[in-house]
Amino acid sequence: MLLTVVVLSLFYIWQDYATEEFHYVMDPTKGCRFLPSFLCNWGLPSEVDDDDQPYNPLLSSTAKVGDTGKTKPKNAKDFAQKGQQEDSESPLTQAEIAKLEQILTHSQTLDAKRLALGHEFYKDILKDIINAKPKIENKLERYLNGAKCNSERYEDGKTDPFFSEEYLSSFLQLDETELSALTASHKYIMDHLPESAPAGLYKGDGIVFVGGGKFNWLTLLSIRGLRGNGCELPVEILIPALNEYDLELCTKIFPAMNAQCIYLPTALYGDDLEFASRLSFKGYQYKSLAILLSSFENVLLMDSDNMAAYSPEHLFQNEPFLSRGLVVWPDYWRRSTSPSFYKIAGQEVSENELIPRYSEHFGYYQQQSLTAKFNAFKEVPYHERKGAIPDPSSESGQLMISKKTHLKAILLALYYNTYGPKFYYPIFSQGAQGEGDKETFLAATVVLKKPFYQVGKFLNSLGNVKNGVYTGHAMGQFDPVIDYKLSLEKKELATRFKDKDLQNELEKMGDPKMLFLHANFPKLDPWALREAGETLDKDGRHRLYGWSLKWRTGTDLEVDIWNHMNTILCEARLEIDHFKNINRNYLCAEIKAQMKHLEKTANRME
Repeated sequence: MLLTVVVLSLFYIWQDYATEEFHYVMDPTKGCRFLPSFLCNWGLPSEVDDDDQPYNPLLSSTAKVGDTGKTKPKNAKDFAQKGQQEDSESPLTQAEIAKLEQILTHSQTLDAKRLALGHEFYKDILKDIINAKPKIENKLERYLNGAKCNSERYEDGKTDPFFSEEYLSSFLQLDETELSALTASHKYIMDHLPESAPAGLYKGDGIVFVGGGKFNWLTLLSIRGLRGNGCELPVEILIPALNEYDLELCTKIFPAMNAQCIYLPTALYGDDLEFASRLSFKGYQYKSLAILLSSFENVLLMDSDNMAAYSPEHLFQNEPFLSRGLVVWPDYWRRSTSPSFYKIAGQEVSENELIPRYSEHFGYYQQQSLTAKFNAFKEVPYHERKGAIPDPSSESGQLMISKKTHLKAILLALYYNTYGPKFYYPIFSQGAQGEGDKETFLAATVVLKKPFYQVGKFLNSLGNVKNGVYTGHAMGQFDPVIDYKLSLEKKELATRFKDKDLQNELEKMGDPKMLFLHANFPKLDPWALREAGETLDKDGRHRLYGWSLKWRTGTDLEVDIWNHMNTILCEARLEIDHFKNINRNYLCAEIKAQMKHLEKTANRME
């Protein structure tokens, strides 16, 4: 009750602040326009269930969609209770039923017309995806001689192993039955997915997260960082399940930060749940749903463990996003997609035309062509051939996409993710590092021949050295607006200089600013970091991300992050489920001790 009064009071104070002149905030001790000073300063689908009987609504023109002979839930409450019973063989408790009623009541405050429009649209999409289910019983896991593709870091000029079509064909093996079934499935979905969404379903720009459970804390921390940096973009957070929905966060705290929870069953199905018992989603697969179900036309998708060093608002208003509609960032690894994918997708990969070659060292894509006759199957890197998805592979801690220009690509990615664990994830990665949803958005875009932009600047590993051993803790990704401008300059230089002269000119150019710190391991949990010996061990305290963040980002981002933790957990003392079993005084003592160490070592920052 007390927290409710505090949040409501802060909300009214915020309205007064909102009329004041906007100030860019980097110092967390200063106020910001978007929130009152105090609040500002503290402040994955699995494949279709194969245990069910095969589903084929096309058998009868009079059969109802999703009719499997099972009793369908009548409404969202019935659906939640049904799901609980199937998972644990026990009904919802009275407390859970009351919680669900509050969620449904809260959802009624949203745009009812838009939600109804979305339900009809999503119903048709899910019907297409269900109808497109590949007629294959077993997961694709037959590898030649049992060997999966090794994860190979992308390095300029590295030719051992040589990622030719021959090499990439030597891992995951598909027989003719599997290839035919997947080809038919892919053709069906390509023929049936719409090119655009109903008018009025999406509008504006915004940031989207997948939250729920332990990710709620990380999402709150990331949003706090955005607001502290002056970012005013609205935020939406997908919450997949009832037990992951934090009422206090979703109905009070997030709304005060212009952030809104999307409860997946309500947003996707509403009260018409005939598909609900046919599809289940989890893990990586939530990302495509989060994009689809958000109300924004233009989306910046961020992982909950991703921190922005400064406001990303400008990304929506500038190139490359304006003309490309999709922006992706590089991962460490060479692309290991099976050539079978291109056969399945009906995508021709040229034997004599090349796409620009990526230069990790110079951070851009260099034009190239075949000047002699080569055996394309053996002697040309497969993902440098026209029609293939370019090297390197993608890192999905952040992604930008426009539903106006790339809606069908989003829906095709949802199809890939729905059938990802059994079929498409093995095809995209062949067992290499990072198997999951990360390749699906770019793959869909390439298949549909839509434009895109791959950030040229290679990601940085950020970590520390303890006992003479370096350990990476995060990935630093760079500002695509600056990267794009630099890429144009580099391409212009390539028209005037060649070979060594060009290399000398490129070496003189600077780098774009680092915008995102994807703190993927370990997660930004102050108590868990201490317990694991990451921030405190027998040798004392440690920074997590080294000494270069300040000159790369313009701020001592690690200090900013711990200041955000302190204001959320120790000044506002918000009750966060993730920390409910940890004594708050001990937790805050740990946070303050680490803050003191960071401040003491600030003079060592480059």
